[in-house]
Amino acid sequence: MAKSVGIKNADYRLAVLKTDKRKMEIGMISRPLEWAGWPAARDFLEPALQRSDESWADILPELEDGQLQLWAVLQPDSGLKKRDILYAAAVTRIVASREGEIAEIYLVGGRDFEFWLSDLSETIARSAQEIGCIAVRAYGRTGWRRPLAKLGWREKTVAYEKALKEK
Repeated sequence: MAKSVGIKNADYRLAVLKTDKRKMEIGMISRPLEWAGWPAARDFLEPALQRSDESWADILPELEDGQLQLWAVLQPDSGLKKRDILYAAAVTRIVASREGEIAEIYLVGGRDFEFWLSDLSETIARSAQEIGCIAVRAYGRTGWRRPLAKLGWREKTVAYEKALKEK
């Protein structure tokens, strides 16, 4: 079931997109931890964070000071309640490489990804290009391999890990 959250347009920069079945809005949230949709976004991001090497204690200060950026995919509600439906959230960061800066999609989560994945990918790529990034990189589980390949993404590296017993 969709999570309904009240959102004010001033809280995010919008790119209004239309898909075949739904009108979606994708934007970067200017004050993520003060945003009414933050609890729902955090719930969507939790599974991705559990696969990472970091915790909310590491990430929250960086979201607060702008080192990390929160993106939201919303379906606007034109009804009486004026509550938008959150479909997905993503966290990005800008990192330096030998060739230049890269926008990394560090965490992503949501529902019904077939409705928003392509548009989110393109919106983040366009934004990254506007600020001078040379590429966009994403991290995620192996289940993202096929959907991203259809959008022109290629697998660059694979990480392996072996747990060691504590002494």
